[in-house]
Amino acid sequence: MPLVLVSVLATALVPGAARPAATGTPLTGTVGAGDSFTISLKDANGVKVSDIDPGDYTITIHDLSSFHNFHLFGPGGVDMATDVDLTGDATWNLTLVDGLYKFQCDAHPLQMKGSFFVGPPPPPSSKLKGKVGPGKTISLKTAGGASVKSLTAGTYSVSVQDVTTKDNFHLSGPGVAKKTSVKGKSKPIWKLTFKVGTYTYRSDAHKSLKRKFSVTAAP
Repeated sequence: MPLVLVSVLATALVPGAARPAATGTPLTGTVGAGDSFTISLKDANGVKVSDIDPGDYTITIHDLSSFHNFHLFGPGGVDMATDVDLTGDATWNLTLVDGLYKFQCDAHPLQMKGSFFVGPPPPPSSKLKGKVGPGKTISLKTAGGASVKSLTAGTYSVSVQDVTTKDNFHLSGPGVAKKTSVKGKSKPIWKLTFKVGTYTYRSDAHKSLKRKFSVTAAP
């Protein structure tokens, strides 16, 4: 008979912490149906969650596999997980605040993962493209292809193409420190919040590959 998972409820009513007794808007998470490599989070209508309002939520987790788990984490101190080795149901009463939340199977984080925004998601135009290589080239452009000289403070999705094993893409500035590997190739996507100030993107291997842009306050 499967063991039933019990979520640990914190006594302090702080944002993101599990809360005893209280209930909120229902959501349902499911992982590993039939031992498959599937994970999902849906609302009361069975629609996959992509963006929701901040507030109190009651999240029911159906963990159906003894080699998968459901791990939810994000802003406000949210960090809740079922056990990889057990099956059963868990109920988490959480307060979700503005920001990006992620969920995954800790045993298979690259294959089984998802995310959703609480509060307004970044607008579609807030997408940037970084690239280093081939050769001694480095760039950061908007979705329309223009070189980034200045941005408005806010959250952006930065997709990077590191296509060389001789340089890397290193982006840094107030609150941001992200980089790829000099000796490897990769295509990461970073969700970053840019604050007012000056940012730099460069290669750590060649000082000549260095550019800057400014971030100004939103109007």
